[in-house]
Amino acid sequence: MIEYLKAERLKMKGSISIQLLLFIPLFFWLFAIYTSLFVTESGSFNAYLALIFNQWPLVFLPIGQAIACSINISLEKKSGNYKSIISNNLSLSRTWYSKIINMVGYQLLSSIIIIVISVGGSLFTFNEMPNVLNIIYTTLLITLAFLPLLPFNFVLSQYFGTIITVITNLFGALISVVWLAPYSTFWLTPWGNMLRIPAATMGIHPNGTQIEPGSPLLDSSVLGISIVSSFVYFVLLSILFTVVFKKKVME
Repeated sequence: MIEYLKAERLKMKGSISIQLLLFIPLFFWLFAIYTSLFVTESGSFNAYLALIFNQWPLVFLPIGQAIACSINISLEKKSGNYKSIISNNLSLSRTWYSKIINMVGYQLLSSIIIIVISVGGSLFTFNEMPNVLNIIYTTLLITLAFLPLLPFNFVLSQYFGTIITVITNLFGALISVVWLAPYSTFWLTPWGNMLRIPAATMGIHPNGTQIEPGSPLLDSSVLGISIVSSFVYFVLLSILFTVVFKKKVME
């Protein structure tokens, strides 16, 4: 399996998909410079952190990863569409899992940058040290909630290409922010899980506004549901989509 991971890392090295994943967190740093001129602090509600932990899971994380997964699949198709793997009797299953594992690694790196940008941008904008542990906690939970979308995006890209993959993620996020994330049905989709987490940890409504005190959206018990459902979705989709992926490649 190590050799498969090394091969996958070499394919992705220097690709635009990796640059994209690393650029997304830097966008928020640039935004901090802009908002510092206009945003004022309102009580304990940090508008800069609200923007990051709303727009990142709503748009930039799912869309950015959808594009990254699509680019990865596109590179495979241009290099022979797995013919070398098949002709050398290598494992398509291990190739599939190596793609997922490598992308998880790159996403963790991107999430670490999000943490740094969140703390640094908050200091720059409001000249105060935010709750760093809460930022780390929230970022890691959102990253975990996102993981089921990796096998989903890889398979969608393999079958339908970049545009459909991006549109599907955008559509899923929009449906979740309106009809799922604010309610008990949040756990039904990865997008709903991602948007509900900052509501419980930071008081940020799925629509990006401040949650009123006493709101059920602040209930932290939903985090357990989010963690369990995300892990189950990730494992199931990774295993089930192995068959789908292999079937498409062998056509």
